[in-house]
Amino acid sequence: MEKQIEDIGKRISELEKILEVLIIAIHKEQTTYKFYQDLGNSTEHEGTRRMFIKVANQKLSHKGMLEMELKKLQQEIDKLKSKM
Repeated sequence: MEKQIEDIGKRISELEKILEVLIIAIHKEQTTYKFYQDLGNSTEHEGTRRMFIKVANQKLSHKGMLEMELKKLQQEIDKLKSKM
């Protein structure tokens, strides 16, 4: 039983490290979204504006995917903690 609890603890620790990376990545995606959105809003050339807005929306999409992974990971951690 102690070995099982130790293994669960190690797995939780690994998952929490991944969680930290996801949190940083989400923040980066939000920051780059704002950057490209601002560029798009400040340029006069229509083609360039559309390109920057498209990239901004891709960043927002990436952020959403990372947030879904974060949620799944947190649920897995919670489930493991309930087994301890």
